[in-house]
Amino acid sequence: AGGDVRGREAKQPRRERFGTGSSNEKMEEQKKKSRAERFGLPTPSSDDTEAKKKARLERFGQSTEVGKAEEEKRKARALRFAGAPSGSSEGKDKDTSKPDAATIAGTA
Repeated sequence: AGGDVRGREAKQPRRERFGTGSSNEKMEEQKKKSRAERFGLPTPSSDDTEAKKKARLERFGQSTEVGKAEEEKRKARALRFAGAPSGSSEGKDKDTSKPDAATIAGTA
Protein backbone atom coordinates (compact mmCIF):
# COMPACT_ATOMS: atom_id res chain seq x y z
CA ALA A 1 0.00 0.00 0.00
CA GLY A 2 2.94 2.34 0.64
CA GLY A 3 4.18 2.10 -2.95
CA ASP A 4 0.81 3.29 -4.22
CA VAL A 5 1.11 6.56 -2.28
CA ARG A 6 4.64 7.17 -3.56
CA GLY A 7 3.46 6.52 -7.11
CA ARG A 8 0.78 9.19 -6.80
CA GLU A 9 3.29 11.65 -5.37
CA ALA A 10 5.66 10.96 -8.25
CA LYS A 11 2.91 11.53 -10.80
CA GLN A 12 1.78 14.85 -9.33
CA PRO A 13 4.68 16.94 -10.76
CA ARG A 14 4.05 15.38 -14.16
CA ARG A 15 0.36 16.33 -14.00
CA GLU A 16 1.29 19.90 -13.14
CA ARG A 17 3.96 20.07 -15.84
CA PHE A 18 1.74 18.78 -18.65
CA GLY A 19 -1.46 20.39 -17.45
CA THR A 20 -3.58 17.33 -16.82
CA GLY A 21 -5.92 17.08 -13.90
CA SER A 22 -8.83 18.94 -12.36
CA SER A 23 -6.81 22.01 -11.38
CA ASN A 24 -6.01 22.64 -15.04
CA GLU A 25 -9.67 23.32 -15.88
CA LYS A 26 -9.93 25.86 -13.08
CA MET A 27 -6.78 27.60 -14.27
CA GLU A 28 -8.11 27.76 -17.84
CA GLU A 29 -11.31 29.43 -16.64
CA GLN A 30 -9.29 31.96 -14.65
CA LYS A 31 -7.12 32.69 -17.68
CA LYS A 32 -10.15 33.24 -19.90
CA LYS A 33 -11.73 35.61 -17.38
CA SER A 34 -8.54 37.61 -16.97
CA ARG A 35 -8.11 37.90 -20.76
CA ALA A 36 -11.69 39.06 -21.13
CA GLU A 37 -11.19 41.72 -18.45
CA ARG A 38 -7.87 42.82 -19.94
CA PHE A 39 -9.25 43.29 -23.45
CA GLY A 40 -12.70 44.51 -22.40
CA LEU A 41 -14.58 41.51 -23.75
CA PRO A 42 -17.84 40.38 -22.22
CA THR A 43 -17.50 37.21 -20.18
CA PRO A 44 -19.87 34.53 -21.44
CA SER A 45 -22.05 32.97 -18.81
CA SER A 46 -24.29 29.95 -18.91
CA ASP A 47 -27.34 32.21 -18.54
CA ASP A 48 -26.39 34.08 -21.71
CA THR A 49 -26.03 30.89 -23.72
CA GLU A 50 -29.38 29.59 -22.47
CA ALA A 51 -31.04 32.89 -23.38
CA LYS A 52 -29.49 32.73 -26.85
CA LYS A 53 -30.73 29.19 -27.34
CA LYS A 54 -34.26 30.18 -26.31
CA ALA A 55 -34.25 33.19 -28.63
CA ARG A 56 -33.06 31.07 -31.54
CA LEU A 57 -35.72 28.46 -30.85
CA GLU A 58 -38.42 31.13 -30.83
CA ARG A 59 -37.09 32.70 -34.01
CA PHE A 60 -36.68 29.55 -36.10
CA GLY A 61 -38.88 27.07 -34.29
CA GLN A 62 -38.17 23.43 -33.72
CA SER A 63 -39.54 21.66 -36.73
CA THR A 64 -39.17 17.93 -37.17
CA GLU A 65 -41.77 17.74 -39.93
CA VAL A 66 -40.73 16.05 -43.11
CA GLY A 67 -41.93 17.49 -46.39
CA LYS A 68 -44.30 15.47 -48.56
CA ALA A 69 -41.64 15.01 -51.24
CA GLU A 70 -39.18 13.67 -48.67
CA GLU A 71 -41.83 11.36 -47.27
CA GLU A 72 -42.53 9.97 -50.75
CA LYS A 73 -38.81 9.39 -51.30
CA ARG A 74 -38.58 7.46 -48.04
CA LYS A 75 -41.58 5.30 -48.90
CA ALA A 76 -40.18 4.54 -52.35
CA ARG A 77 -36.83 3.61 -50.83
CA ALA A 78 -38.49 1.38 -48.24
CA LEU A 79 -40.40 -0.45 -50.97
CA ARG A 80 -37.31 -0.76 -53.14
CA PHE A 81 -35.14 -2.21 -50.39
CA ALA A 82 -37.79 -4.20 -48.50
CA GLY A 83 -37.07 -7.43 -50.36
CA ALA A 84 -33.35 -6.86 -50.87
CA PRO A 85 -31.00 -9.50 -49.47
CA SER A 86 -29.22 -8.42 -46.33
CA GLY A 87 -25.84 -9.54 -47.59
CA SER A 88 -25.41 -12.31 -45.05
CA SER A 89 -24.07 -15.65 -46.20
CA GLU A 90 -27.01 -17.43 -44.58
CA GLY A 91 -29.55 -16.71 -47.31
CA LYS A 92 -27.27 -17.02 -50.35
CA ASP A 93 -27.76 -20.75 -50.80
CA LYS A 94 -31.56 -20.56 -50.83
CA ASP A 95 -33.72 -20.00 -53.89
CA THR A 96 -35.50 -16.76 -53.01
CA SER A 97 -37.78 -16.76 -56.05
CA LYS A 98 -40.24 -19.10 -54.29
CA PRO A 99 -41.41 -18.34 -50.74
CA ASP A 100 -40.99 -21.10 -48.19
CA ALA A 101 -43.51 -22.13 -45.54
CA ALA A 102 -42.00 -19.90 -42.83
CA THR A 103 -42.34 -16.83 -45.04
CA ILE A 104 -45.95 -17.61 -45.84
CA ALA A 105 -46.81 -18.28 -42.19
CA GLY A 106 -45.08 -15.05 -41.16
CA THR A 107 -42.52 -16.64 -38.87
CA ALA A 108 -38.81 -16.81 -39.33
